Amino acid sequence: MRLKKYSLLLLLVLLVNTITAQKYIKTDSKTVTKEWKGYTFSSSKPLVENISEVSELSSLKRALSKKAINNLLEAEEMITVFAITNNGFSELQTKHDSIFDASKTKQLTAIITYHVVPGRVDSHSIKNEVERKGGIAYYATLQGEKLGIKEEYGQLLLVDAKGNTSVISATDFFHKNGFFHIVEGIVLPKAAE
Repeated sequence: MRLKKYSLLLLLVLLVNTITAQKYIKTDSKTVTKEWKGYTFSSSKPLVENISEVSELSSLKRALSKKAINNLLEAEEMITVFAITNNGFSELQTKHDSIFDASKTKQLTAIITYHVVPGRVDSHSIKNEVERKGGIAYYATLQGEKLGIKEEYGQLLLVDAKGNTSVISATDFFHKNGFFHIVEGIVLPKAAE
């Protein structure tokens, strides 16, 4: 008798779980778009496709065209990318010779994946976490190190282990696998210094 009750209870739990899980199976999700400087980004396009025509992000597009980097990002289900503008890459070029040389692929991969956080993290969530953590929130990156984010004078900033910062100038753009935010500078993981 007891086994019968437990079996029915288990069946009921599985049935409720299956019914409530159906809301995630819908395939008719609405496409979300947002504009930045005359460019339209869409939740139905992958990141590379979204930024393909954006002149200010051409260096990032070039970095993402590297097979090693692209494969790492595509392996993740949901990611938030801090998209580095060409200004950020020019800062990097002054510190390192040509970061795009084939011999620097490992270093470039470390830098790009340091600017990628697993999951969807929008600016509202970031601000709440910064406040909750007392001024700076740390996020695990695909590169393996922690990336700090703080808010100063209403502006969100990325922060690396050495205290270098990069302004997050535009936020909350969707791509097929998550969010991306635009950053004007670059922060470096220890592995890339």
